[in-house]
Amino acid sequence: MEHSPSVWDHAREFFKARFVPSGVCFDAWLRRHIPLVDHLSNHYSWKKDLPNDLLSGVTVGVMHIPLGMAFGMMSTLPVIYGLNTSFFPVLIYSFLGTSRHISMGTFAITCLMLAEMMNRHFSEFSSYVSVTPQPMSLNHTLGSNLTVHTLVDGESPVEVEQKLLVAITITFVTGVIQLVLSFFHMGMVNTYLSDAVVGGVTTGAAFHILTSQVKDILGIRFKLARGAHFFPRTWIEIFRHIGESNPATVIISAVSMTIVSVVKTHVNERFAKRLPFPVPVEMGMVVVATLVSSLANLEQRFSVRLVGPVPRGFHQPRLPVFSAMHLVLQDAIIMAVVSFALNIAVARLFAKKHGYRVDPTQELLAYGASNVFGSFFESYVQSAALSRSVVQEASGGRTQLAGLVSCAVLAIFLGFLGPLLEPLPQAVLASIVLVALKRMYLQVFDLRTLWHVDKLEMLVWLVTCLSVLIIDVAPGLLVGVVFNLFLLIVRAQLAGMALLGKKEVAPFGHGDVFDMSRELPSTKILRFEHSLFYANAWRFKKLVREMAPLPGSKGCSGDSSRLHHLILDCSCISYADTAGAKAIAKIVKEYQAAQVSVHVCHCRESLLGVLQRGQFLQDVDKRVLQASIETALEDIPLSKQTGQNEATIC
Repeated sequence: MEHSPSVWDHAREFFKARFVPSGVCFDAWLRRHIPLVDHLSNHYSWKKDLPNDLLSGVTVGVMHIPLGMAFGMMSTLPVIYGLNTSFFPVLIYSFLGTSRHISMGTFAITCLMLAEMMNRHFSEFSSYVSVTPQPMSLNHTLGSNLTVHTLVDGESPVEVEQKLLVAITITFVTGVIQLVLSFFHMGMVNTYLSDAVVGGVTTGAAFHILTSQVKDILGIRFKLARGAHFFPRTWIEIFRHIGESNPATVIISAVSMTIVSVVKTHVNERFAKRLPFPVPVEMGMVVVATLVSSLANLEQRFSVRLVGPVPRGFHQPRLPVFSAMHLVLQDAIIMAVVSFALNIAVARLFAKKHGYRVDPTQELLAYGASNVFGSFFESYVQSAALSRSVVQEASGGRTQLAGLVSCAVLAIFLGFLGPLLEPLPQAVLASIVLVALKRMYLQVFDLRTLWHVDKLEMLVWLVTCLSVLIIDVAPGLLVGVVFNLFLLIVRAQLAGMALLGKKEVAPFGHGDVFDMSRELPSTKILRFEHSLFYANAWRFKKLVREMAPLPGSKGCSGDSSRLHHLILDCSCISYADTAGAKAIAKIVKEYQAAQVSVHVCHCRESLLGVLQRGQFLQDVDKRVLQASIETALEDIPLSKQTGQNEATIC
């Protein structure tokens, strides 16, 4: 006796059909899920494109070093973990990503969000660090993986280890969430983050980042107030300690920001077409500052804070804290969505410019696999940085082969050259961060454009940005999304009604837009310019009654202007629910009772389906069906003195 397939059997067949290639389709499966193979085999000129990818990879690899350290320092973890994030996840994304130009690695916003999340979950992970600090040398190891690195704000090795466990656990769960979203083809999740929300979040986060770097720019020491109200609380502390600023550190910061900004703006941007590749000013600044610091002994003579020890080589793989994943699930969901939205925005920017398509589902797979893999090698959530991506494209990058080359450059640095940067002043890295975020600060001027284009959208931008500044990044993002969805309902309730008239050339136009449009005598043609549902059904009825007053009502003056025919153009109603269908039916019957002929035109199938299934117009004469306003007008008798009631659904 045959038994019907179980749910498990269906799931197994689905998984096999989607992810397990047969011998026949293995090549197609490989090209689909590993885009780099498809690029190199079909669209790649090894003679022409390989030198460009090599040059681009070396340039971006050199850029990864200062930015990886600078952005890594923002996470409040030792800089080595920022360099790890610039290496391990990039290896995976280079094979799986569909964007050919974005540069993955560390990014300021994800590092800032991670720092706040580590602070929030720090105490919850105390039971997972079973080591006791002891007097030790630089390379002494606690337990199996706890090595003393550069300590942040005087934290003990155990505290650094505790924060690291939080970071890699969040990264692992973030990657798993992105893989699940990819499996269910949820690449459209980023559509809930409008441009106004993303602009507000990134601008607010940029000022968060600036705030977090001020103490390193000025050389003052105090513990950053992480968590809610970070922005105002930190500025209070800054002004409280500003008299303790270190003059040498301030000079280093000013010189570093000036040089980096001038070279990037007046050399790299101004002569972009003439230069074979952008001048790696960040790396040059790091090298020069390291040499000056070492020769002048800045730490001893002027109390300038240095980066400190940078370990040579790679650490052994380690596991996240699987038993604590439920603690960070909420933050990981936010991190997964925000990092995906930031990455896909940059990827689509370059895809549009170079004429290829970015697959959001495959991108989710690439981000998820990269984050899961990186979490085992003490990396945290990766993200695309626009500044690095611009350099990768400008220096001739053709594919993600450039990403693999940049990984090779980082491997050489981590294996042999890392300790050479120990005398580097932290103020230089902070300066590099602030200059790198210049584009984000300038997003403030988007308000001027939004003011002229859409004031409600400008309001979304402001509410999101201020929420990020006053509360925090993650709660601010949530406030922005909820407020944006609320405004969608408000927009629906404020939907407009257009009065159409006959034009001399084209058949019909909006009377307020086309000066040559003329209103037909005793006839009103109205178009409701939104979907019709419970939130705006009342407004639909209100506008119809105001713009087409019933005979004998207050808005109707005299018999000469008496309304005989009403035509409702439903071409803009893409969706209608029961309340919307009832509103149309009520208007039809109400005007029929007043001896006004009513036609409902340009109904879409969805609206017709609701009207017919709900039998809302069963008492209405449906003998005459029209397809447009023109055919509805042809059906109206030439004489204005008609007393016949008719309703047309078309």
